[in-house]
Amino acid sequence: MEQELDYRKELEEARKVASKMELRGHEHLTDAYWEVVCGTVLLAEHDLREQDQEWEIASLAREMLTYAERLAGHEQMLDNVYEATRRMLEALYNHPRLKARLLAFEIQLLKQIEAREGNKQELLQEAEDELSELQTNIRLADEGRLHEIPQTGHLKGDPIEWTARWEEVIDEADRKVFRKLGDTPRGMGFCYAFWHMRAEVLSKDYHLEWKSPQVMNPRVMFD
Repeated sequence: MEQELDYRKELEEARKVASKMELRGHEHLTDAYWEVVCGTVLLAEHDLREQDQEWEIASLAREMLTYAERLAGHEQMLDNVYEATRRMLEALYNHPRLKARLLAFEIQLLKQIEAREGNKQELLQEAEDELSELQTNIRLADEGRLHEIPQTGHLKGDPIEWTARWEEVIDEADRKVFRKLGDTPRGMGFCYAFWHMRAEVLSKDYHLEWKSPQVMNPRVMFD
């Protein structure tokens, strides 16, 4: 808990400094913006690792993008901004459209780095392939063709998770879920309680019928 408070406190301080420098046109603006980028990534990774307040990761990703995009024009910051973007992508779930924005930004950064030093073609191709797949699935969801969205990986997911409606409400819904679960231990079996409550909240408050991984994969045991 102490570490969590430190992450939040440090990010809030970085935000204050960046906002003041922006208003004054401070010469150390890039340093201030970079502190916010670092703070958002560290807090997102902490939320994911601790399985706590994961609903705020999307807002942290959007905040990171706001500052990181301003840093992309500074060549000396490219490698750092790329690494921060890559790490935020690894922390972000449940938001295909936001993930597509992050991937597009990552591709922009990789192209800039490639033009400067080469050797990024493989990473660039991987990012472009992933973005293309995301865009295809998002288009299918927007057209109401959920049954056509391919299932990849070892586990099936509910195609509703590709819809714009899902992406609009899931953070608010999960905030409610965490509040309702209160002090429920985040150990073995927590996923079942979380999924049950999430499905209940989505159905009752948002009229969204969601099938959990447990329902989608009845023969799989989760811990």
